[in-house]
Amino acid sequence: MKYMTAILSCLSMLSLHGAPMKLYTLGTGAGSPTMTRDNSCTFLQTSKYAYLIDAGCHVSSKIIRKGLDFNDIKAVFITHMHEDHFGGLTSFLKNRMHKYSPYTRPGKWKGFWPEIWMPDADGIKAFDMLMNVQLRGEGKEKIIWKLIKPGPFYDDGHLKVTAIPNKHFKVNDEYLPSYCFLFEVEGKKIFFTGDLRNDLSDLPIDAAKDADLILCEFTHYVLSRHYDIFQKLNPGKLVFNHVAKRNEILFSDFKKVIKYPAFIANDGDVFEIK
Repeated sequence: MKYMTAILSCLSMLSLHGAPMKLYTLGTGAGSPTMTRDNSCTFLQTSKYAYLIDAGCHVSSKIIRKGLDFNDIKAVFITHMHEDHFGGLTSFLKNRMHKYSPYTRPGKWKGFWPEIWMPDADGIKAFDMLMNVQLRGEGKEKIIWKLIKPGPFYDDGHLKVTAIPNKHFKVNDEYLPSYCFLFEVEGKKIFFTGDLRNDLSDLPIDAAKDADLILCEFTHYVLSRHYDIFQKLNPGKLVFNHVAKRNEILFSDFKKVIKYPAFIANDGDVFEIK
């Protein structure tokens, strides 16, 4: 029996590490939630950790209803400081710090608190103050704030992340921090565009090209004007999120031109990365 248990354990580990990564598009809406789409939040499950890209409203309920584990989340990456990309962050932190803490869920604790990577120091200050209003300093050590800087900025020995500035966030003639992310993990390359300019001139084609999966926003430009750019990307799979209705209408014509698999994500969809 002892040997059988050991064999089953080994087989379980082999199965886990042999399984493809999964990308969950928990929230796929743009700007404001709709009847069918919540704000931007994406959950990447790897063989070792999970990661959250943006934390739009209802991210916590989406994680719970999808049967995902808060405790798996090693880091959160916020692309830019527009509310539809961070509006669910305080709820996420509350659930990550308490409901799924080692003190209230014995056996679920995995030995780490997540790092929260923000694009703007003012954003860190604001959220730190907001969480302090709720917690009055209790559990402060469980929130690990980090500031994103352009270039390679994250490496936990499993995932490497590079931040590439884009020009989506402009206020009073000043561009505020806003990023695309290149993920390198388990021999795969995953590219997240974040939100972009309306002419896609800030989409870094060289960094995104030939990625195993590209998650691309689908709102701030007119799809039919940019076939040439998308033809250059040539990913294993293109997934559109942050979806605008006007581009959904144009998608069927787009698929006739593009030679690789392309999809419009819905809330709760799962995409394997093989």
